[in-house]
Amino acid sequence: MIALRASGSPASMIRSGVASVREWQVWKLRTPSSVYIVSVVAVAAVVAAVATAKATWTAVDAATYLALLGCGVVAIEATRRVNEPRGTVGRDLQTVWYLAIAITLPPVYALLAPIPLTAFRLLRVRRVLMYRRVFSNATISLAYGGASAAFHMIPPSLAGPTPGSGVHAITWTALAACCGALAWIINNGLLLGAISLADPGARVRDLFGNREAIVSDLIELTLAVSLALVVAINPVLMALALPSIVLYRRHLMQAQLVAQARLDTKTGLLNAGTWRREAEVEFIRAVRSRTPLALIAVDIDHFSSVNETAGHQAGDQVLRRIARILTDNLGGIGLTGRTGGEEFAILLPQTSGAEARRIGERIRDHIAGEPIAIEDGSHAGFVFRLTVSIGIAVLDHSRRALGELIGAADMALCEAKSTGRNKVCLGPGSAGLN
Repeated sequence: MIALRASGSPASMIRSGVASVREWQVWKLRTPSSVYIVSVVAVAAVVAAVATAKATWTAVDAATYLALLGCGVVAIEATRRVNEPRGTVGRDLQTVWYLAIAITLPPVYALLAPIPLTAFRLLRVRRVLMYRRVFSNATISLAYGGASAAFHMIPPSLAGPTPGSGVHAITWTALAACCGALAWIINNGLLLGAISLADPGARVRDLFGNREAIVSDLIELTLAVSLALVVAINPVLMALALPSIVLYRRHLMQAQLVAQARLDTKTGLLNAGTWRREAEVEFIRAVRSRTPLALIAVDIDHFSSVNETAGHQAGDQVLRRIARILTDNLGGIGLTGRTGGEEFAILLPQTSGAEARRIGERIRDHIAGEPIAIEDGSHAGFVFRLTVSIGIAVLDHSRRALGELIGAADMALCEAKSTGRNKVCLGPGSAGLN
């Protein structure tokens, strides 16, 4: 008798799952990054398992838990056709449900809550790297599990399962907000550790400390505390909060996508189209007000050798490092964009040719003097010493269109490249600006 083994047998499914995990990109990261990510996930799994084994389960808690998870599922389903922004810290309002669970239910529920919601998201929204989602799941579990444990250790006279009335209600709400802030600190602290290991030069302020991020986090915390207050009073009332949370979640995700559409995905600078549109506005303003305006065109010398030697992934890391050097040397002034493969443009309002040349020389010196190391990928450890050629043009009475200013800067750039590279040249009509 011949026995046929079904392709969907448990053994084959396990083998397929193990093979899938082995293909995760986390194993291709640098050792410190992969060890850190795996360690955080392992700690979260152990803590959740221990809490589950020691938990006391009740039907009322389970019903509230399932209802809050159901609301989270509805929120995901209602916005799943909105693409998630990439290359940045996403803010999708899922933590609103996590904080409500953390405050109103025992800690074990907060530790476990990210698992079903993440599983549903992966099932319905398949646009993420698996290891990143698993790591994010682990950080959220630890953050809100910790916040829940902290809240439930507060004496009932100050907090407790219900907000009460009068001063107690205010105290209860304030403490819930403090626990929400604690969860934010733990979650973002763990994320920051991963980002710092993956990219030591990452600008933390751009991810967590900019005005838009702070405003979004404060609004999210306010919604989360409000939902927790409503659920603590009566879980049935969470149905009233669901529509407003879904609408704001959709608005927030779309706003993130609109903002990201302005940026070049590899460098975080303005993309070519956005740079051109915003540069047109600055150009017209300078013409009308008769104020100085300078344009710096930057081109990486022999950049193709990076791609040929170490591949395009290493080339992308070089582009990001060059972009960071540009922004660091500008100190927040000017309009900087990536206008081509290895080409960048910097528009400097209220800047004379002499000052633009000083800035250009500073950028050239910085790049020439700083080796760029490849941090991860198959060519991790490679070090490149690169130079840039720079062309500068300034606004004068003969240039009445942005295209003419760009053309003058390109001519200066071509001169820099044709006369030896690694130099700064001034465009036609700017010879007297030395």
